[in-house]
Amino acid sequence: MKLEGKAWLFGDGLGATDIVSAKYDKLGMTHDWAECRKHLMEDVDPGFSEAVARGDIVIAGRNLGRGHAHYYTASVMACKEAGIAALLCDGVNALYQRASIDLGLLTWAFPGISDFAETGDRIEIDLATGKAINHSSGTTRDFEPVSPIILDIIGAGGSLDWALHRVAAA
Repeated sequence: MKLEGKAWLFGDGLGATDIVSAKYDKLGMTHDWAECRKHLMEDVDPGFSEAVARGDIVIAGRNLGRGHAHYYTASVMACKEAGIAALLCDGVNALYQRASIDLGLLTWAFPGISDFAETGDRIEIDLATGKAINHSSGTTRDFEPVSPIILDIIGAGGSLDWALHRVAAA
């Protein structure tokens, strides 16, 4: 599985309520992902929700997904609604990572990724091999590949669809 898109760089500690503010909790509770999408990164980068495009890749520093699990689903589903290909980072909160993968959005730690790209760079990452190319700077880097089972879950659209497909195939 390969990702290719525009990078959006954010710093350390990008929490679920930075991705979609807690003030929109009612939207998340009613599963209004289209409205949640309109408020992506509103308090961090006010122009983000209008400028982000399908296939773009969010890159963060350490401790991506910090905060209370109550807000995880709204942040993940808003990103999916916007077509964000993945949330990549130097380090991720394990519970946030699991929730994100369960919902079908790749959230993965590639230590050093935040030094690899700047906002606006065109990047390509082969998740199965770990080979990354920054087409804007002309640099390449090798990261630890993503586990094949995680790639299967993401490819299926999330853990529920992955499990249902496995049961149906048996």
